[in-house]
Amino acid sequence: MPEVSSDKQKPASKGSRENRDFRRRSVLWPGKLAVGKHELSCQVWNLSLGGARVRIDLPIQEGTELKLNVAGRGEIDAVVAWSHDGSLGLDFLTGPDPVRHMFEDRLHVLGLDEDA
Repeated sequence: MPEVSSDKQKPASKGSRENRDFRRRSVLWPGKLAVGKHELSCQVWNLSLGGARVRIDLPIQEGTELKLNVAGRGEIDAVVAWSHDGSLGLDFLTGPDPVRHMFEDRLHVLGLDEDA
């Protein structure tokens, strides 16, 4: 299935999905990553119901579980699927329904109101 977003993605690595389950939309939002007791600022570059791409100044190892707080809308449990040149690919661990609920007022604008 082709990607909706036009920004370049790191090729799928072991543990990430080659074929995305949901449409991915470009965004530019402030975010926070909670890794253990640490909270790190990041930028959310794209978002889908199943994951996100974020930019962060510190490398985080693939397989690390964390929480992503997106634009003050709440936290999403996620795992780092890949890490490359300051970008992280996150797979959400919650499933699509909690993500739909977090962005229910913006689903249509984001193009996330339908599955891929």
